Amino acid sequence: MVKSWHSLRTATQPPLHHGQAHITYAGEVVNYTFKQLQYFIAVADAGTISGAATACHISQAAMSQSIGELERIVGSQLLVRHRARGVVLTAVGTHFLRDAKELVRHAEEVQGLIGERQSGLVGPLNIGMYSGLSAFWLPVVCEQFTKPNPGLEVRITEGDGAELQERLLEGYLDAVITHTRHLLPGVKHTTVMSGRPYVLLAAGHRLARNGSVRLSDLAEEDFVSLDIPTVRDNQLVNLRMSGLDPKIAWSSSNFEAVRGMVARGLGYTVLVQRPPVNLSYDGLPLAVLEIEGPVGHSDICVAYTASERPSLRLRAFIEFCEGIGAEREQGPDPS
Repeated sequence: MVKSWHSLRTATQPPLHHGQAHITYAGEVVNYTFKQLQYFIAVADAGTISGAATACHISQAAMSQSIGELERIVGSQLLVRHRARGVVLTAVGTHFLRDAKELVRHAEEVQGLIGERQSGLVGPLNIGMYSGLSAFWLPVVCEQFTKPNPGLEVRITEGDGAELQERLLEGYLDAVITHTRHLLPGVKHTTVMSGRPYVLLAAGHRLARNGSVRLSDLAEEDFVSLDIPTVRDNQLVNLRMSGLDPKIAWSSSNFEAVRGMVARGLGYTVLVQRPPVNLSYDGLPLAVLEIEGPVGHSDICVAYTASERPSLRLRAFIEFCEGIGAEREQGPDPS
């Protein structure tokens, strides 16, 4: 499940002009407008000619004419029209869609750079946020990055880290906040905060006062699992590679539910995210123990596409995340 959120304080970017693009595609020089590319992308996203026409505020006939003219210029059929099922991309259309998105994205980027240099950060910025991190990052991004930059049209989509990165590679997102252990091939990343796992115990546990613990000391204890794909696919594998095969007795897909079960003595867990208060939702105390010996890290990072140069606004967002990560690693100001 992917959830989408966007800032209510957005700026509408002016439409692209109808300038001609002279691009070499399939070995030949072809001519088409950026508007035609935008319409083609809209049809691919909507899945129907009528849906794309509505989204672009033009008539269905005008949309069909634009796509037909684009296919004539390219010299290949890009879409298969089905009366009942809308449109389906051909093999050529699938490849052309990727190229069209990159070209339109670059044109928007050039336009945005002019505005950014003149009046600060402006234009769209589509951010994916791994749902396991959103409680820790979404509020501060809204307050300290989105709100102070009203010229940005920030959209944040929460969901599974791998799924969000796939959308990043498809051109729908500019960046994804996720863990380094979750990265897919083909993306670059900037680490913004270290993520060394830790053991969480009930305050009354026999080891709670030790400050640190060997994973082998927990081998016979019940384990409370954060039951989400990235933990199953990465963290449990990491623990087994570190010498611990957890005895899973309880599980939940909710981070705070896992902490609550641990606080009630149902078992221990291993987490990466560290809330500033060692209390469960129902007010029971918890003990955080560092892991003795080597254990794989799962650092927090901003992932982005390797094929594109980050825009000014994306670079500003990465720098912002680096600053927040540094503050959190230093801990609260004792004064």
